[in-house]
Formats: sequence, C-alpha cells, structure tokens
Amino acid sequence: NPIDHRRVYDDPKFEQVGDRVMDKYDVPGIGPEQIDAVLQFLPIFEQPDYEFGEWHSPKGQFPFYSVNDEVMGFLQTLDEQQIVFPFDWPRWQEESGRHLSDPGALETADLLTLRKLLTTHVRTERFVEGHLANMLESGHITTILRRLQKIRLQMSSC
Repeated sequence: NPIDHRRVYDDPKFEQVGDRVMDKYDVPGIGPEQIDAVLQFLPIFEQPDYEFGEWHSPKGQFPFYSVNDEVMGFLQTLDEQQIVFPFDWPRWQEESGRHLSDPGALETADLLTLRKLLTTHVRTERFVEGHLANMLESGHITTILRRLQKIRLQMSSC
C-alpha cells in the first residue's frame, strides 16, 4: 500500500527519515545471532580502566577522539548486524536524554529502545565530536550492553 504523504506528519505510525517516509514498525528484525555478535564486546568494555580510545590535539586543528581497534570493531558490528538502523533519531533526543539521566529507565528498556539508543549515540558522534567517547567512558554504552545481555538471556529461556 502506498503511503499517503499528506497524512504522515499527523500519524504517529510514520516518521520522516531524510527524504523518505518510514513506517516506524518496519524496523529490521534481529535475532539471537545478531545480539550475540554485539555482546562479545561486553567483557572487553567491562575491564577495569579499559581505554576506549584517546583524544588528539594536533596543532592548528580541532581536537578529535580516536577509538581503539575493539571499539572500531564494535561500531562495525553494530552496523553489520543491523543493530543501528535508520529512524528520525534527532527527534528522539529527549527520550535518549531520559535514559541518560535516569539509570532506572535502562533497566526496563526493551530491545527496540536499546537499538534506538545505540543508533542515536553512533549518529550523534557524526555531529558532536566526543559524544561517543563520553558515552563509552561514562559506562552508558556498557550499561546498554548489560541490559541487552539480560534480554538475550530471556530469549534463551523461552
């Protein structure tokens, strides 16, 4: 069925993604294999004093953050396993912020919310240098992965 673009902005089922309209419920599905691929990074990120990367401040340039090889592999895995997906993440910033300021919100977050959080953090890094560094170093990404692990364990018990 074609989408009536005149009604999209009034219908909460749809959202604008770039120049196209996306059905919010048409999110690429993922299964245990995709989650397992991402969870392989949890023990790495949980290591005490783990260094996710480093800041560089070359003379005459803006400072930038360079992630290490494991974090680069993590980001590639998020993409390859379709954990990150296209949606209107800038409009979701307030909800993302709620999960940052309220640790209890993450404890009950569902799989879609975790995917939206990861997508938002990865995409925000493109516009805000160091955002991802903050999310990694603060433990927020690790907390998301721990919640993802709980969801994965629930999948196994079904």
